[in-house]
Amino acid sequence: MKKELTPEERMQKCFDQAVKYLAISPRSEKEVGEKLYEKGYHRNEVEEAIDRCKGYKYINDEAYTRSFIEYYSHKMGRKMMAYKLTNDKGVDATLVGNMIMDLVSDEAETEKCTDMASKYVKKKRIWDKKDLGKVGAYLFTKGFEWNIINRALDNVALCDKPENE
Repeated sequence: MKKELTPEERMQKCFDQAVKYLAISPRSEKEVGEKLYEKGYHRNEVEEAIDRCKGYKYINDEAYTRSFIEYYSHKMGRKMMAYKLTNDKGVDATLVGNMIMDLVSDEAETEKCTDMASKYVKKKRIWDKKDLGKVGAYLFTKGFEWNIINRALDNVALCDKPENE
């Protein structure tokens, strides 16, 4: 027969579960909270576990946001990173906006967008200017703003026209 845990034991178990989850990968405060609620812990236990994790600096949304932006900045645009951080990861929108503006310059964003556009043009063998709309749509899905996309498309070299067409 399984004995009932005391409130202190449940608190400790909740904290241990949070630490175990954080040991796999850094997470935002919201992600840890959702995981603990999913495991069946009560609000006061989850809040206590998160506070203890913050005290040990296991959870730090600012550091998490910085590492997220540095890791994903070559894969997606600022808008997509901001969306993922605020909606999926639950990080404060003001923190995300400030951090993105500090870490990703317009020049770097344009360069990254141009590089992605060039790769897409090469992969899809786009040789006609009228097909650049497809490239722009692709870049928009990656979270780039239209002013950045237009600058990037001005810099993209199209593929050579196939001989048989």
